[in-house]
Amino acid sequence: MATKTRLANKTMWALEDLVAACNDAWAAWRICHDRAKLLMDPTLLAGLSDIAGSLATIERKLRQARAGEYHQ
Repeated sequence: MATKTRLANKTMWALEDLVAACNDAWAAWRICHDRAKLLMDPTLLAGLSDIAGSLATIERKLRQARAGEYHQ
C-alpha cells in the first residue's frame, strides 16, 4: 500500500492564504446580502446567490486540495 504524498509547505501556505481570502469574501458577501435584503432587491439577491455558490465551490476544492485529493 502506497503512502500518501505530503504537500509542499509553500503549497500549504498558499492554500491557507486562499482560505483566508475566502473568509474575507464571505464577510463582504454577508454585508452585501444584508443590504440587498434591506432594500428588497431581488436582482442583487439573485446575483449574490450565484456568488455564494461559487464561493462554496472554491472552499470545497480548497478543502480537497489541502487533503491532497481532487474530485470533479
